Amino acid sequence: MQTPFIPNARRVDTQRLLSVAAIPLAAAVAMATTVAAVGGATDPVAEAGGAMAFVLEFAKFCYLAVATAHLSGAITERICGGMAAGLWLDEFDAPEPAPKEEFWQAFPNHIDGAAIAGAVTMLCIAFG
Repeated sequence: MQTPFIPNARRVDTQRLLSVAAIPLAAAVAMATTVAAVGGATDPVAEAGGAMAFVLEFAKFCYLAVATAHLSGAITERICGGMAAGLWLDEFDAPEPAPKEEFWQAFPNHIDGAAIAGAVTMLCIAFG
């Protein structure tokens, strides 16, 4: 069964989509808030050129890290095959990780994740 909005995707993995789109933004806002609150001898928000530029710098960093992680995940998947990542407690009890075909037919896969995060990084650069 294909999804109507995403060609060649049999299912949409909402957890992976959330980890690509929303979690880096939440991390960027949390880091920017912490740095702005702690401050120091100089005002980091003023040095960055305002609050929006300050948050965009952190968002650019977070999304660039996500894009790099997904790109390296795609390379690893291609070279080593499917491997358990050790993210869930019962993952190593499963007989085998998800087959490659099932993994790559979900949206977003590693290439989709790298493209989405890379696009958001470029938007942060353009708006910054």
